[in-house]
Amino acid sequence: MAGLLSTGPDSSPGRSEFRPGRATLPPSLARRRERRHSLPAYNGDMDRIGLKRMHHVSFAVADLAASKHFFCEVLGLPEDERPAFGFPGAWLAVGDRQIHLIQEESAGRAVRERISRSDHLAMEVGDLEVVKARLSECGIRFAEGHNLRLGMSQAFCSDPDGHTIEFVQYH
Repeated sequence: MAGLLSTGPDSSPGRSEFRPGRATLPPSLARRRERRHSLPAYNGDMDRIGLKRMHHVSFAVADLAASKHFFCEVLGLPEDERPAFGFPGAWLAVGDRQIHLIQEESAGRAVRERISRSDHLAMEVGDLEVVKARLSECGIRFAEGHNLRLGMSQAFCSDPDGHTIEFVQYH
């Protein structure tokens, strides 16, 4: 399902424009939101230790095949080459970043009716309606949300191991 996730800076036309009348952002949030769309290399506190950017997020998964199906087939993430480590896993591309799936029998947590606000991965998408249609098509339950202060709509679902996945579209 190529194109489901927005991974490039130009993949969402007009995403840096805030539509008047929907909500008024406090000046600090408006500046933060504007910077997010035109970020040069970060030169704040991360320079203290030489950090450049996040490289990958790693999830322990109980069933590697089920997780690969969710992330690759449902969400459309391509699988990257992975060195032959001594344990099963997969590397998936999200733009120029990665999600690492590492199989561990005791992985995962119970999928609850209420999706957690903590311990989640959020990905920006170009069209949230496409994501919701795809999740519905695949029989995956999701919850919807809106954050008018930040000018975004959200959808939340759980992967096969109960990790919360959030999809965000800015207006």
